Amino acid sequence: MNMKFSSFINKYNALPIIKLRKSSEHITKIILAGSFLVNILLIVLLLISFLTLGHQYVLARILVGSGVLVYLTLVGYFVHKERVRTGAWMLVALYAVIGLLILHTWGINAPVGVLILSFVIFLTGVMLGAKRIIPVTLGIIVTLILLQYSSIVGLSQPDRSMLDDNSTFGDVASYSVIFCIFALISWLSGRKMEDTLERAVNAELALHKERDALAVRVEEQTKRLRDAQQKELKQLYKFAELGQLTTIILHELANYLSILTLDIDDLNERQENSVAINHAKESIFYIDTIIDQVRNQIKESDNSHKFDARITTKDSIEQLRKKLSNSNIKLFVEDKAPGKYTIFGDPLRLVQAITILVTNAAQANTAKRSEISIEVSSTKSKVLISVKDFGRGISDTARKSLFQPQKSTKTAGLGIGLFVTKQIIDTHFKGKLSLNPSTEYTQFDIEIPKIKK
Repeated sequence: MNMKFSSFINKYNALPIIKLRKSSEHITKIILAGSFLVNILLIVLLLISFLTLGHQYVLARILVGSGVLVYLTLVGYFVHKERVRTGAWMLVALYAVIGLLILHTWGINAPVGVLILSFVIFLTGVMLGAKRIIPVTLGIIVTLILLQYSSIVGLSQPDRSMLDDNSTFGDVASYSVIFCIFALISWLSGRKMEDTLERAVNAELALHKERDALAVRVEEQTKRLRDAQQKELKQLYKFAELGQLTTIILHELANYLSILTLDIDDLNERQENSVAINHAKESIFYIDTIIDQVRNQIKESDNSHKFDARITTKDSIEQLRKKLSNSNIKLFVEDKAPGKYTIFGDPLRLVQAITILVTNAAQANTAKRSEISIEVSSTKSKVLISVKDFGRGISDTARKSLFQPQKSTKTAGLGIGLFVTKQIIDTHFKGKLSLNPSTEYTQFDIEIPKIKK
């Protein structure tokens, strides 16, 4: 979001600068075109004067006009090659030379020369920028001082007779052309400046709107983050309470289990080789193993080592068959080759994950004789364990939040079984637990990476 806002600001900050540069280039091209037109018009008038009226003195002026035309062609070449600033300096130099030559010829009081030099200062500002106006103006002033000094000391003798002549309509026409050029450039410059100012104001308004919208989005995002953090804290608090309750229950269960073990041993001495007593001992051993596992997890102890996932899965299924006597649990192993299912981790945690999945599958199937299928296979890099049942299935709504804590489809469920299972597979074994997308049956797939030999 910050990068987007910065890009937005840079974009609109650059618009006035780009617009001003384009404006000066556009004015330079207009001045060049106007200079071409005026110069060609003057040459045509001088040719008419020379050819029809026989005025020989205009021949030199025709040659000067032709030289100026060649010079303007060179300026056009630079402008065409996108060297507009060079062309602008050449135009300023041309009009400055013309103005200074007029003042040198007829004196510094010649109005045409003064107007042209004023035009030069104006051209400098619109074509080259405001910072060029002062040095150009100083250069013109210094040149005027030198012209006046040369006139005083006799180095130059300006012809001031034209200042004493009566004005004619030719003078009116000359001044009108100069005034029209001034007006055209002033109008173009003003329009461009107004357009640039309007864009700058619009950009500022857009920035204010974007800033306000950004503030609203930040506030909304902050509120969502705060709500998510509060929700997560509530869940952590509930898990902490659950952990404390589990510790108490484990302690009490271990005490009662010890008493039950002593009672069974006493019964075993009175009646040897009882099948029920042997089954009870196996169940006690299984419960005792689970209690040790939970205690180790609470103490954050780790009993990780290399083990065969196939053998561990088979042992856990044998225990579950006794626990879930009303379920038909089938175990399918793809290949029984030794070493093919070797993974790294705590075997008891894999037992816990399989136990949760199989128990959930048995509880989901309400048939008198439910069927649960466990398949164990392997690839070059992974061990695959699938737990499948043909119960009532999982709805699309429940699938979206299936692995979230405290989300259960069972009335008496706590909603932490699948969450704990996913944490075991994803975090402890660095694997993946997923739900098969098929809706005809419910199948959970476990992927655990093999250890590198």
